[in-house]
Amino acid sequence: MWLLLTILLPLLGFALLGLFGKRMREPLPGVLASALVLASFLVGVGLLLSGGARLEVGWLPGIPFSLLLDNLSGFMLLIVTGVGFLIHVYAIGYMAGDPGYSRFFAYFNFFIAMMLTLVLADSYPVMFIGWEGVGLASFLLIGFWYKNTQYADSARKAFIVNRIGDLGFMLGMAILWALYGTLSISELQEALEGPLKNPSLLALAGFLLFLGAVGKSAQVPLMVWLPDAMAGPTPVSALIHAATMVTAGVYLIARSSFLYANLPDVSYTIAVIGLITALYGALSAFGQNDIKKIVAYSTISQLGYMFLAAGVGAYWVALFHVLTHAFFKALLFLASGSVIHALGGEQDVRQMGGLWKHLPLTRWHGLIGALALGGLPLLSGFWSKDAILTATLTYPFGGLGFYLGALFVAILTAMYAMRWFVLVFLGEERGHHHPHEAPPVMLWPNHLLALGSVLAGYLALPLPLPNALEPFLKPSLAEVEYHHLPLGAEWGLIALSGAVALLGLWLGYTFFQRRTFPTWYLTFEAWSRESFFADRIYNALIVNPLKALAETLFQGDSGLLRGYFGLGGTVRNLGQGIARLQTGYLRVYALLFVLGVLVLLGVMRW
Repeated sequence: MWLLLTILLPLLGFALLGLFGKRMREPLPGVLASALVLASFLVGVGLLLSGGARLEVGWLPGIPFSLLLDNLSGFMLLIVTGVGFLIHVYAIGYMAGDPGYSRFFAYFNFFIAMMLTLVLADSYPVMFIGWEGVGLASFLLIGFWYKNTQYADSARKAFIVNRIGDLGFMLGMAILWALYGTLSISELQEALEGPLKNPSLLALAGFLLFLGAVGKSAQVPLMVWLPDAMAGPTPVSALIHAATMVTAGVYLIARSSFLYANLPDVSYTIAVIGLITALYGALSAFGQNDIKKIVAYSTISQLGYMFLAAGVGAYWVALFHVLTHAFFKALLFLASGSVIHALGGEQDVRQMGGLWKHLPLTRWHGLIGALALGGLPLLSGFWSKDAILTATLTYPFGGLGFYLGALFVAILTAMYAMRWFVLVFLGEERGHHHPHEAPPVMLWPNHLLALGSVLAGYLALPLPLPNALEPFLKPSLAEVEYHHLPLGAEWGLIALSGAVALLGLWLGYTFFQRRTFPTWYLTFEAWSRESFFADRIYNALIVNPLKALAETLFQGDSGLLRGYFGLGGTVRNLGQGIARLQTGYLRVYALLFVLGVLVLLGVMRW
């Protein structure tokens, strides 16, 4: 029952704030929501220290309502509630004075409850409940300021694109049910330890589940929704689109590692899609001028890194990057929020610059976040990114190609991270007046996130993290022997990874302080600003043709139903004719009754 309490606590907050939030004065809704998330975190810690927990309730044959807290789900629980609590506290200050203050925190608590349902699920249908729940919460939070038409459209876009992936998830579950008669994750894991039933169909199921992950985690080609999701308030970007929801796809792959360990071809596809996404996100980040969109495209790129690691079978490494990314990406988003707060809502980096001297604390938050993203040696992002690079190199199917591609993305990442920092905090002041530092309630969460961005990487250093997670993961693909590197080679790779990060940071720092740029870069930046025309291509090939088809069908329906001689007019005229028979005279009704009886007798006689 304690395990269920971790979900019920934030769900209680959603109910209380939804029903009575408007009667509460600020900051009580934010304090209540934050306290319930903290309570959920503490319950989770207590259960983990006691050896985990399990809850199973009969639901449908082969589909139990089951929750499981082991090291793997507990790892995600601590990220969701720990980082989630800090973002809740930050939002108390950021959302102050907003007319929808209590509604915002109700949605926030609902999201936490659904995310915990997703990570604690021990059956795919229960996971799907959480999966759809976080999709709904994301829709509500992205479109929180729904009176702005553009923001409402962004919320609908995110919701619709994710439905494509969700269809894949459902079809994958259907195939697994047809093959094994159960959707319990634990039972499927036991079943797959024996001979495989219909490997081709099983590979299709694995690919369809991966399609669900592609939608939720914004991988190519379903990545177009995440940048537009920055329409929501900044704490939404930090919680949903950096630390938790977008990593749900990575968690799905890791939780299903027993499946993908038997599907090397599907796993190879995951690695390829991950690398393409990492490259696409990195290249697209260079041209963005919105302070949050730069960070959003970096999220797409870093998610690609995680899928690359999962695809090559390094599941614990993918989760390691989930952890470090949660800290430094939440920090970057919240530091961006502090800058936006300081400038009265300004989000265009071309109107910033020179903020180093005005924001004495936020500048350090931004610097630590940017350096951790860029992979500066000894910060958390360096250790997890280096682990991914090493894992790709030891992969037996084209590992060198994956390694070189990931190394190139690492240079790009360091460069655009410094571009973000230089344009926001360095150089001359551009367009802003009297910026002010954020209040303490917004600064203290960032202090702790900055600390995590520095220290979280050391959880893998004398191997407590892999030792804790690997017993719950398949460490390598079936029938594949990984190349093990000698100790000297591993240190050499660490040195190379550090040198590449330093080179990228230096190039970004020097290049983006100049006032004029070469023509080739301006051309590249223009393409990057358009995200290499992904939205235009989708609009031309999918959206506009479907809109035209819908308009044609609508006009056809209108022509059929409207007009005096149309179907609608015919029915109306018939109704008016019949209505004339209702005269109100009793003798008329008696005559009609007699005529009706005569007609019935005639029909019976005939």
